[in-house]
Amino acid sequence: MNNNIEDKRFQFLKKLYDVSDANEESVSVNPLELGAELGLSSSEIDRISDFLNSEELIGIYIAGSIYLKHKGIVEVEKAMSQPNEPTAYFPAINYIHVEQMIGSQIQQSANKSSQVLTYSAIDFEAMRKLVSDLKNQLSELKLNAETQAEVESDIATIETQIKSPHPKHTIIKESLMSLRTILEGAAGSVIAALLMQQIAVLLK
Repeated sequence: MNNNIEDKRFQFLKKLYDVSDANEESVSVNPLELGAELGLSSSEIDRISDFLNSEELIGIYIAGSIYLKHKGIVEVEKAMSQPNEPTAYFPAINYIHVEQMIGSQIQQSANKSSQVLTYSAIDFEAMRKLVSDLKNQLSELKLNAETQAEVESDIATIETQIKSPHPKHTIIKESLMSLRTILEGAAGSVIAALLMQQIAVLLK
């Protein structure tokens, strides 16, 4: 990882943005677990959290977990939409190596103890290819009218999420799992098998 503190701050905020699905205050995260995935020391995590909190990019609950604020969402999306331009807080992200989100334990809301595992960053290119292949080969699957309508509905849902500025991982996953179930029913179809392979990669 780049040793520049501004780079580390951005990577930390971007990872929080990813695990929160870009929703402010919807998810509380353990900052130590988040920072550990970036190779940050506990002292670095404390300094970065304090800075981002003082700039109102994130919030810190009494228990110590952190959450994304609206200003943080705006800052990350501005940096991502203009990667060659620095923002008020960060250098141009084309000069920052942003690690892929692998997974982090996050806690839904501040007053519940149950935790869920977030999903990896969405591979939009692979998602678009799957949608295109499904559309082009749908007639070859020889599905009945009701099942084909289900597939078309799942495709439309995925397309909507891809176009959204805040795509929801959970909605995309549900649609992919629905498609996988339908394709599993098309036993013996080579096309269905290939499409299922694409889906399996996206669900990892």
